Amino acid sequence: MGSFEYDKYKFSMKSPANLALDDIIEKREEEIERLKEDLLNYKILIKDLIHEETSYILRNKILNIAYFIIEEVELFDYLNSTKKFPINRLLKRTPIDKEFYQEWKEHIITYVVILSNPNYKYLQEYIQIEEAINILGSEEIMQVKRDEEHRGIILSKGINSAIILTSKGEFIKVKAGKDNKVGEDYIGKESFKLKKYKLQISIFLTIIVAVLIIGLVQYKLIDKTIVIETTSAITLEVNKFDKIIDAYTQTEKGNKMLEVLNINNSEIDTSIKEILNYAIDNEMIPDEGFLITITGKPLKYNALEKTEKFIEEKELKVKLNNSGDEHKVSP
Repeated sequence: MGSFEYDKYKFSMKSPANLALDDIIEKREEEIERLKEDLLNYKILIKDLIHEETSYILRNKILNIAYFIIEEVELFDYLNSTKKFPINRLLKRTPIDKEFYQEWKEHIITYVVILSNPNYKYLQEYIQIEEAINILGSEEIMQVKRDEEHRGIILSKGINSAIILTSKGEFIKVKAGKDNKVGEDYIGKESFKLKKYKLQISIFLTIIVAVLIIGLVQYKLIDKTIVIETTSAITLEVNKFDKIIDAYTQTEKGNKMLEVLNINNSEIDTSIKEILNYAIDNEMIPDEGFLITITGKPLKYNALEKTEKFIEEKELKVKLNNSGDEHKVSP
């Protein structure tokens, strides 16, 4: 029974042989179709293997776990016969935590399936693996910087994209044309993925939500109260945008008016005009005329332009008390 080693194997930085022969592509395609069927036994799809920023060091760690399973008969037989990932057995045999295995089990299983099966000769030849040394080379250290273009075998094809397996064990979604084939050695740019920008999107959405909440709070804040004395007193709670947040009254006739007019979230100028017009049509004009009283922040000049024009046309008697500034609106 062997012990686990983190650095026994590593993905090589060497480029794979450029085998673009049709018969090689066809044989790779056959292997890829077989691989998809084998992975389904473990409930793994090729698209499940696309993962953000699988660094070189991380992939080497996954690779060494895969080889540890292959080389340990008990672990390999358990995985192969039950099609279940031997997480509890690995926890006892390796110094790696459960969360890591849970996150990367699909990649570990896929590496095991490809590297242990002689039926995957052409995929094995493409993936560049060598025994590791203790000191990383400069090329490996530079793996922190990801290339703009990626080279790999096409495992799966979409309309404008493909999933490739690189010689360094990466599963990457790249842009591809309709003429590209499964099994082809292909070079392409990584396709756009929302996941890649999830932090920026999260921050942006947080800002948007915060702005909306602040806006909603501001919208709901009462800036002024307007009471319109018809034969029923109609009270309007108004925000800083001169929109009616709430309207209420103590009388049955007043409630009927508000039900008909439905003025919540309407602008005050139009709404006051409609209230006066309703009062005229329904005999709700006080003997002494209408009184409009504003408390809180006073109305701006010309805020009731439509209302004043309506008062003039109808020759109504109206007094306006604009937060202490009282004057007649009627002609």
